[in-house]
Amino acid sequence: MSTLTGINRGTLNNQLRRGNVAESTVIAIARATGTNVIDALSVFEPYRIIKSRPIEPSPAEVLSQVHHADLMAELQFRTSKKHYPRGLRKEIDLIAFPHDGSVRAWIDAIDPGDIRQRMSQETGMALTYIATQLTENKLNPHLAIAASRAGEGSFATGLVVTELITPAEGGWQIRAREDELLEVSDNLLVDAISARIHLLQRRVKQRKEAREYAEKMTELLG
Repeated sequence: MSTLTGINRGTLNNQLRRGNVAESTVIAIARATGTNVIDALSVFEPYRIIKSRPIEPSPAEVLSQVHHADLMAELQFRTSKKHYPRGLRKEIDLIAFPHDGSVRAWIDAIDPGDIRQRMSQETGMALTYIATQLTENKLNPHLAIAASRAGEGSFATGLVVTELITPAEGGWQIRAREDELLEVSDNLLVDAISARIHLLQRRVKQRKEAREYAEKMTELLG
């Protein structure tokens, strides 16, 4: 098993002895043996519910994984066809995902209004911890499942966005993002761009505050 997965033998033995096998280990074994990753995860808690909903992502979840630069480019193609002919896009792929900020964008896309509180209640993890995870553009698997449950989205998509499984393993079509970007209405496109700009503003503010704090501490320490 160690040879098949590339995981250290001691690490595997420790996980098996404790009866607490990591998600990444289950996935590595599934991939090495040609087993469907979703089926393998579904054997364990809290992943038994993964197949209780459609595996494929919703349109909103797909759009959340389109980088803000690509969203803005699409708006230009639609509103300024003379200066931004769609032919400019030819041979240029969308920015890869998960992208910088994709986890928070996904959370925002499925948020019914109280998603962070519900994630905290289900997992017992503090809101401050969840906020830190989102700021760092990551989410542990249990929080991803809790977010999917609260947002009524695909359980698999949270695992894709957090890079636990690949898009193909999570039921994403090869051109899902490209197709959704072309099909989304003008109103929803503008709403998505507005939300991303707000997210960018928050990140710029956080970086500024962090820099100012570091400078202040440097001065205090001499």
